[in-house]
Amino acid sequence: MSDFFDELSDELDALGDRDKPIDDSLEHDPTSGRWLERETAEAFERWGYRTMRNEYLFGLETDVVARRETLQNDPADYLVAECKDWHTKLVERQAVADISHRALLARAMPVLIVAWGVTNRAWALAQMLDVRILTLEDLSADSLPPLTEHRPPRGTLRTRREPSVREFRRPLPPILMRQSTRDVEAPVFYASSNSPCYVPDRDGNDAYVPAADAEYDFNGSR
Repeated sequence: MSDFFDELSDELDALGDRDKPIDDSLEHDPTSGRWLERETAEAFERWGYRTMRNEYLFGLETDVVARRETLQNDPADYLVAECKDWHTKLVERQAVADISHRALLARAMPVLIVAWGVTNRAWALAQMLDVRILTLEDLSADSLPPLTEHRPPRGTLRTRREPSVREFRRPLPPILMRQSTRDVEAPVFYASSNSPCYVPDRDGNDAYVPAADAEYDFNGSR
């Protein structure tokens, strides 16, 4: 797996072009995260969500929390988002782990919004944990990007190979593997090939869509 990520890093640059920071002419203070939090909340609201900012989840401050106006019994009915308005440093792996933790507490889907980009290690962990990484360009789209069968979605990057999400995950240690019919929450995978059970009480929590069949534009390429 490490060899694959070494090859991928040359093409991927971790969901952010390191040579092209965002336009400095944008009217906001890059030293304050409030601007990106507001932009994120406004995008979620355009996508049909009610939002609140700077709420606490069991003592952990969370930048944006959201709930669909019309619930669809879908994993993305509830969102928790962390915003990183960083312009000179790529977002690290810990930010992915942090928003994943908040998602488990809230039984919501985790979203990480970045102004510039993330490291390759952060991007890889996001694939394992189904953390959706959004850029400023994504916030201008018509909808939330779907969870796709391939990471990155097929056709969106010039990578030599676009792996299935299952290739990012390894089985849980046998000592932790268990199955139960009880209606409980647990921060585990149902199986190594399935998604994290952030939302076991909603339909489609282990379903992924082919990028070619998705309504989302993926920056004009699928």
